[in-house]
Amino acid sequence: RPAAASATASTRPSAKTLATEICQDMVRNALESSLGTPLPGAQHGTWTGTTYTCTYPLTGGQLVLRVDNLQTRQKARSAYNRLAKAAVGPTRLNGLGDRAYQGADGTLVANKDEFLLAIDPSAVPPPTSKSDLAFAAVVAVLSCWSGAGT
Repeated sequence: RPAAASATASTRPSAKTLATEICQDMVRNALESSLGTPLPGAQHGTWTGTTYTCTYPLTGGQLVLRVDNLQTRQKARSAYNRLAKAAVGPTRLNGLGDRAYQGADGTLVANKDEFLLAIDPSAVPPPTSKSDLAFAAVVAVLSCWSGAGT
């Protein structure tokens, strides 16, 4: 059993690689499918410390995804709990990552392993549903992470 566990750990992509998956074509495709139209430009990702941010351009706005690598599951859970307590009108989203919620404003936060994923749809223009677009993004990201052995 220990040999199998170490084999799994050694095949897992690095945390940095996993974080950058929020800016991959699989997520872009999910957003385009949700919108029913191509995005007007390429997504752009940047690192600041242990936080990776990816901005997806929309006609007249943008969708911002941010993932924080908090190094441990405990730190990620604590950060998630702080955000959930401060959220206005959160709806718990069972089955997404280790835990997830969506605020009344469409903001979506998910915790998976040592990662905290936040999706900010505040600059998504009408008539697009901020909640639906954020949900499409989180499902795409978490399906990437689940397939990567996280």
